[in-house]
Amino acid sequence: MRKNMNKLGNNVNSRKLYSLLEDIVDYNTGYLRRTNFKAWMFDLIETAVESCEDFFYRKGFNVKYEGHAVAYNLYIEDLNDPDVRISLDVVPAILVGSQNWMKLRNNSAMEKSDFKDFMAVAKRASKKNPRRSFVNTFMLVNSQPERDILWNKQNLKPTLRLLKSLRDKLELNRLKSFFVTNVFLWEVEIQPLEFWRKPIGVIFIHMLQRLCDCLNKGNLSYFWDAGYNLLDILRPNEIQEYSNKLNQTYRTLKSYSQQPNLSYERTASYFDLPTDSEDEDDESEYDTTEYDTESDYDDEYYYDDEYYSESDYDDEPESDRMYGYY
Repeated sequence: MRKNMNKLGNNVNSRKLYSLLEDIVDYNTGYLRRTNFKAWMFDLIETAVESCEDFFYRKGFNVKYEGHAVAYNLYIEDLNDPDVRISLDVVPAILVGSQNWMKLRNNSAMEKSDFKDFMAVAKRASKKNPRRSFVNTFMLVNSQPERDILWNKQNLKPTLRLLKSLRDKLELNRLKSFFVTNVFLWEVEIQPLEFWRKPIGVIFIHMLQRLCDCLNKGNLSYFWDAGYNLLDILRPNEIQEYSNKLNQTYRTLKSYSQQPNLSYERTASYFDLPTDSEDEDDESEYDTTEYDTESDYDDEYYYDDEYYSESDYDDEPESDRMYGYY
């Protein structure tokens, strides 16, 4: 990288590019400065939105924006109907492709091409990582192949939504959607396609048991790197608390199948169901909302702030293997 930077600096036609890279690349190491890269991307988004504000207003829309630790949130409101609102979460990422540490697994759920679309998201490393990593680490994600694996599985998506709804009702705030999705990814790998055609109630109880098993063991392997435990971000007492709540709920809901006169209201009380004004079809398996503010200083790590983050990405697993230097 240093060699390429020198070439750009000596080329008159590349001075503009050099000036940009000079700010976001650490000349001494050749790695990207995560915070600087993210600030540059957020500036681009902000400039684009501001340049279109008048256009949106003339079309009857008010657009606001807000930058957070990892995502840039856009809020669009219909001026003629305040009840019509759209929220977009833009997460800057770099397509990095496959990495040499990845071990390909042969199974029916994945193809070799699934390992070629990894992206690096501007997310800092955990306190467990070396102090030097705070400046340069990015988090690897592989969302598109995950969508492809979960796609066209009949009752999988409704079951996934129900499990997230149960999690929200139980206030398991740090059991991220990303984690629940991983449980389903592993299950797709071992179950035949016919399994997802079973009644939603049957699949739900089965997947709830799978989630309980993970909490009971204190281990939920990352789908793309099985040696990596997603639950490492949770404290032991949190894992125990979540395990107790889920196991108790599992026993109760499983018993409901033997109660033919059970009311809908009693069952629904275990779920955080959307109101009539909410469209659950817009829910994503890859929630990126509610990002906490990340410090502007890479030489400090505010552990408590990040620890209690409400973001899927901000609470991603804490492992050196999950983070790369770019």
